[in-house]
Amino acid sequence: MKAFIKNIFATVIGMLIASLVSVFVFIAVITLIVQGASKKAMHSVVENSILHMKLRGAIVEKHRPLDFDFLGSRSIFSEDRTIGLYELNRAIDAAKTDARIKGIYIEMRGFDAGWAALSSLHRKLEEFKATGKWIYTYGDGYDEKSYYLATAANQIFIQPNGDFEFNGLGMSSPFLKGLLAKLELEPRVFRVGKFKAAIEPLILEHMSAENRKQNEDLIGDIWSEVRQATAKAAKVDDKRVDEIAGGLLAVSADEAQKLGLFTETIFEDLLEDRMRALTVGKDTELEFVTPGQLLRDSTATAAIEGKGPKKIALVFAEGEIESGLGSRDSIGSEAFREDLIEAEQDEDVAAIVVRINSPGGSALASDVIWREMMKVDESIPVIVSMGDVAASGGYYMASAGRYIFAEPTTITGSIGVFGVMFNTEKFFKNKAAVNFDRVVTHPYADIGNSNRPMSEFEAKKIQGEVERVYKRFLDVVQEGRGYEKREDLENIAEGRVWSGTRAKEIGLVDELGGLDAAIRKAAEFAEVKSYKVAIYPQQSDPIMQFFERFSGDAVRSWVSEALIGKEAARNLQALGRVAGQLPLSQIEMKPGVYTRMLKDVKIQ
Repeated sequence: MKAFIKNIFATVIGMLIASLVSVFVFIAVITLIVQGASKKAMHSVVENSILHMKLRGAIVEKHRPLDFDFLGSRSIFSEDRTIGLYELNRAIDAAKTDARIKGIYIEMRGFDAGWAALSSLHRKLEEFKATGKWIYTYGDGYDEKSYYLATAANQIFIQPNGDFEFNGLGMSSPFLKGLLAKLELEPRVFRVGKFKAAIEPLILEHMSAENRKQNEDLIGDIWSEVRQATAKAAKVDDKRVDEIAGGLLAVSADEAQKLGLFTETIFEDLLEDRMRALTVGKDTELEFVTPGQLLRDSTATAAIEGKGPKKIALVFAEGEIESGLGSRDSIGSEAFREDLIEAEQDEDVAAIVVRINSPGGSALASDVIWREMMKVDESIPVIVSMGDVAASGGYYMASAGRYIFAEPTTITGSIGVFGVMFNTEKFFKNKAAVNFDRVVTHPYADIGNSNRPMSEFEAKKIQGEVERVYKRFLDVVQEGRGYEKREDLENIAEGRVWSGTRAKEIGLVDELGGLDAAIRKAAEFAEVKSYKVAIYPQQSDPIMQFFERFSGDAVRSWVSEALIGKEAARNLQALGRVAGQLPLSQIEMKPGVYTRMLKDVKIQ
């Protein structure tokens, strides 16, 4: 019997080893194929080509190359399709001066992007159009986001029976006070800042007056950008744009076209015929080039590559801020420190640009990152470029920058602090018939225990800690931004969220502009005229990406999404983070004080 079990065990181990070896071989083969394809593509662009930007999926700061979803169905090997904003902008830059590229064709195929990312792309497309080359956009349907981006084109086309949504912007949040009451879950909230709305869904049934005010201002500022771009594209005044949106005057492709919002309603094959006439001629295959193909072409990249021995280092910081190493979707304080140090210790690096796209997170981790950025800036300039959101802990980081750039539509500020704990005693006792008991050496040894009521003395201590962190937050911003009077800073803090436009007016931001402007400013501070842009850290190899993909957090995330759906899983994860919880499979609360917004703001 022992021999039988031993043989079975050996067989299982052997199968596991064989499977792992097969995976390594598989990845190696795919890597070689990809590398070979990349080398082959070094001179893939021909005359009369069109840069084809097929926008489908989520636009993120930097492209995530790992994607095993080649079978066409969701599995643990798959990853959400992402489009890198950095790569798109570089491809547009390359196309501007490349004589082989005659124009840009943008297909709107259902993509998601933040408003600052759209502002960045819009500006790049306007620069391309200024060279005299053409831009066409086409979609089966448009909403405010896709249409705003399309306004940068020479001509905007839509499928004759396509969908069009142009009725203004809105945002909403679920309020859970009633649900928590029914479940007999009692939240205990600690915060500083009357605009710090992260905890409102737990204790209110509606937005507070302060929260409503900041949200109205925020979507109003973003709408002003959309309105201005629409008025210019449709050749009407701002008032007319508001009339169209407010009166639902363009709910079909035909109505929108008659109002001047579209050049024409047309089927895609007919539009392709027109592009043939502009480039390769009738009955000839169109020469479409993707952004990736263009960036792998040596001639195209030569025009946008910098020269000279010096480098401007570019470090991306995207996601929620947390202590430790973080992950692909978060900013780990230790990992980020290592990235900064790696760039600083490179003798050829003259300055560093930190690109921040973060709603915040752990107050402690934000402080660790801020400190490292300040230390590095003592030796070489550190410039900050804000993406879609750099708020709360994200702005905490940014305040260490010597100079800060934001898009007009960047969501920033939110200088406030909060903490949340729950009393789950009644929930377990009345809903699950579970009781808890305790033994301690001192009265407050289990402070923060969610299975008993919190005393007022304990609550006072925790509130004091929240106020201490808030004071530290104000100190950091005052030092970084140079506010002479504390009250001037306090008046714009209180957890309030600002658009990039207003942030510049009140001194939280130095200048409106994108990543390119930040890189130029970094070179100016470093007093270098000839330089290259280098991204830190270097991209890990495919095998390391594979193992990163299957880290515990990634597997848990996949399981959660498979069971309840992607959007529901994300909402639950966001709620869990706000409540300071570990993953939903655990009951204990994760202690800590947070400089974070409630969620990724969705303005639609």
